[in-house]
Amino acid sequence: MKNLTIYTSLVCFMLGACQAEKANELTLSVKESNKQESATTAVSNILQGVNTDVIIGAAVNSNRFTNTAYKDLAKLHYNSITAENDMKMNSLNLQKFVWDFGILGNGIEEKNEKIPNLAKDHGSKRIHGHALVWHRALPNWVSTEVNNTPVAQRADTLDAIMKRHIYKTVAFYSNNYKAGNPSLPLLTSWDVVNEAYYDDGTLRGNENIVAGEDIGSLWKRYMGEPYIEKAFRYARQAARANSNWKLKLFYNDYGHEYSTTKLNAIYNKVMALKPLREGGDPIINGVGLQMHIRWSTPLANIKAAIQKMKDTGLLIHIAELDISLLSPGETTVPSSELTNRRNLQKSLYYNVAKAYQEIVPVSQRWGITLWNIGDADSAWGVNAEATLFNTSYGVKQNYYNFRDGLDLNIVP
Repeated sequence: MKNLTIYTSLVCFMLGACQAEKANELTLSVKESNKQESATTAVSNILQGVNTDVIIGAAVNSNRFTNTAYKDLAKLHYNSITAENDMKMNSLNLQKFVWDFGILGNGIEEKNEKIPNLAKDHGSKRIHGHALVWHRALPNWVSTEVNNTPVAQRADTLDAIMKRHIYKTVAFYSNNYKAGNPSLPLLTSWDVVNEAYYDDGTLRGNENIVAGEDIGSLWKRYMGEPYIEKAFRYARQAARANSNWKLKLFYNDYGHEYSTTKLNAIYNKVMALKPLREGGDPIINGVGLQMHIRWSTPLANIKAAIQKMKDTGLLIHIAELDISLLSPGETTVPSSELTNRRNLQKSLYYNVAKAYQEIVPVSQRWGITLWNIGDADSAWGVNAEATLFNTSYGVKQNYYNFRDGLDLNIVP
């Protein structure tokens, strides 16, 4: 891709005032929404073009698409898109035998069509599916079905529910939202199992109510640990049945960088899955490290986590990157700490991009996905200032540091 320089304040950009700028010489001007700070700098490119060996993604929320600034940044900067919520089971499989993928071709864009359409219509972006099997985001009918089933039969009931959902969902995205010649699915990967482990390295299972929510796993509770292998087998079977030979299947989790016990448990599980095959095809291709980290997360821990997962030989996806300014238990940053924490945060954005390239060979890179667009969208909350863009979608220093880290173009 040609080097671009972009001239704009974000507001100007969203109004289309930059349309006449030259393709090779644009300058990116930033005006923060509070107008107390401004900075102008030349950049080599928009994020998706900085380093051709690192795909840059964003997890997006279709409820935000009414905000033009939000949607335009998603179109501009990223060549991979993850649905924050719209591809989870409680969004797609609202009733036992009913799935809602939208009614394609009726001229009305429904909720669950919005993210795939954005990917399809704006540069044929890669879609990363998130997530097929999770202990959370289950439709209400699942627990009702389980509770109405004799205990001895619950494993079989959940097995059937899982298999049916995986088959139906993988089949749909294998046969829709295609691009290229030959025409291939834009959805090229799935988080098959998400967050199966506690921080102590044990599997979620028994009912565990925290703040009114069961953070145990219904799947493990009744199906046992084999539910993980079954999920991956069903996903591979569904891909093969729909001639989706290139679909990549991932295990995704958080905490690799702060819990060595959990890191080792994940490593052992994916290494046990790695040699397994369905019809000659591996049932697992990659590992997602969510990387929801804080300003104080030691870089050494981050590198050790990436290194350990790289040693699996599987594809490595930094799957949900954001960096919070908040320390545990805080809701606001102490004013005396704000400048220091921002400096450490922006350094971490640079160093995560750098470490990924230093450690992960090009052949094992599935890219870096950032968890949502701006601070107003962050799961950490606005005060965490965890993203690359401020609450008005103006560019922050985090953006430049992350971009500069990508621009190192390191090949280990």
